[in-house]
Amino acid sequence: MLIATVTVAVSCGVTTKSRLQQLPATLPPASYPHTLWLSTMQQAIEPGKNAVYASLPLVWPSVEQQFGKTVNTDEPSQAFNRLAHAVDHNTIHTKQFQSVIHQKGDKLFLTASLDVSLRFEPHFETFLYKMVFENIPVRAFGMSNYSFHQLRHKLEIHRYRDNDHFILGLLPTDRSQQVLLYRTDKKYPTLAAMYADQQDEIQHGRADMTVPDRLWRYSWTPYDRVAIPRITLGVEGTYPQLTGSIIQNGDQQLTLASIQQTVAFLLNETGTKLAVEWLAGFVGGEK
Repeated sequence: MLIATVTVAVSCGVTTKSRLQQLPATLPPASYPHTLWLSTMQQAIEPGKNAVYASLPLVWPSVEQQFGKTVNTDEPSQAFNRLAHAVDHNTIHTKQFQSVIHQKGDKLFLTASLDVSLRFEPHFETFLYKMVFENIPVRAFGMSNYSFHQLRHKLEIHRYRDNDHFILGLLPTDRSQQVLLYRTDKKYPTLAAMYADQQDEIQHGRADMTVPDRLWRYSWTPYDRVAIPRITLGVEGTYPQLTGSIIQNGDQQLTLASIQQTVAFLLNETGTKLAVEWLAGFVGGEK
């Protein structure tokens, strides 16, 4: 399950199938100084900061595969230890994640990549005019009365309280996945807290569906309009909180010298694509 927290507010157009492949150029960290890179969903989010999380815990099994299941972190390396035991809630197929480790002198380099693409068929409606989200005009897509009959089964309402508090699911061709759009005014200390609250809200929605006078909240009519901003994100970041961490396996000891990650994310009327690359460098030695 891919999770996107966006603002949802809507009219017609055409699109091309190649749009999903047009990944954005990656911007360096200096381009967004108020953004944090979260190594786990349990890491605290500072007030007033943006946050990027892209399943870094997926890398740990690759470390275990290379150095054995007995590999562990030393006591001072608390941030790396949390990474080793972190829970990631994205459902990733094995073929979507790849990793390789190569050695150069006393240094080891772990390179890993994640590539997930989900397509919407039929495509959602493309709006010719920009929509205003948070006072910013942006390109958008979604559903209106023109596309209602074609698209209403592609939008699932998981929870609806009002126009400022809801959870929608965009259904791709791969029905084992969903893109969740969560609108709320709550502030969360961690992404794990947000995920837990989101799941609780979905359960409330399921309970609502058993109450006859609330069923109207969970079905579409031709008068409903949904607009979703196109998202194009290309960023690069590092994890200074992990640098210097030590892992050991028997007499072998490795120090994490550097770790960086690039993330490209697209969400538009044709589907969504997440492309992530990690590069970690370790310096080896004996205890």
